[in-house]
Formats: sequence, structure tokens, C-alpha cells
Amino acid sequence: MINQITNYKELLQEKARLKGLLAEQELQIKEDWQVIKEDLKPYTNAAATIRNFFTRKATVSAMQLGVNIFADGFVKKVLLGNTGWLIRTVVPFFIKNYASHLTDEPEKIIHKIKNFFKKKPQKEKETVEEEIQETGMEAV
Repeated sequence: MINQITNYKELLQEKARLKGLLAEQELQIKEDWQVIKEDLKPYTNAAATIRNFFTRKATVSAMQLGVNIFADGFVKKVLLGNTGWLIRTVVPFFIKNYASHLTDEPEKIIHKIKNFFKKKPQKEKETVEEEIQETGMEAV
């Protein structure tokens, strides 16, 4: 407990001390809030992904129309042709909803597809083979 304030100078000193304490505590709260946000980041990412499955963006692009045709045609009729009516209805619904959020940046999607089908450089193949030899595992 602080001594009783008897003059104006002591009052100003106490005010300055309390302002410093307030600034310290505000900084501590900000740091704690950042730690909490970092700890909850995996959950917020999961929630955002789930939200993307259940909601659809209102914009319609050519890529989104292609995805809708793909989901209704190929997925619903070919891949899920022998399944029950519920699965044939629900799976394309989720595909269309999730894909509507991905079609915002078609350049990124095209880049990912190109990278997926791109051949690995010879150097990477050699390092993979060396790692297999070092671990004693045989290539299949």
C-alpha cells in the first residue's frame, strides 16, 4: 500500500506511477492476446475450412461453372453412381461449396496444378535415391 498523499507533488508522482503501471499492464494484455491468437490458430483454420464446406460464394466465374459441371457430372454420376441418394447429393454439394472459395485466384490454382504434374529435377531424384541407400531401404 502506498503512503497517503499529502501534497500536489506526491499526487503528480503517484499519477505518473499509475500511468506507467497502466501502460505496462496494457502491453502485457496485448502480448497475452497474441499468444492466445497463436494458440487458437489451428482451430480458426479448421473452422474456416468447415465454413467453406457449408457456404458458397455468391460470385459466379467460368472456373466455378466448370467445377459445378464436374461435380454434377463426373463426381455425382460416375464416381458416386452406385452409392445411395444421400451420398450422391451431399458430396457434390460440399465440393461445389468448397470450390467456390478456391476460384477467387485461378492463377494460384493453375500454378498448383502445374507444380503437381511437373517432373522432379534429376538432382532431387538423386538425393532421394541417396537417402534410400543411407537408410538401408530398398526402392520398390
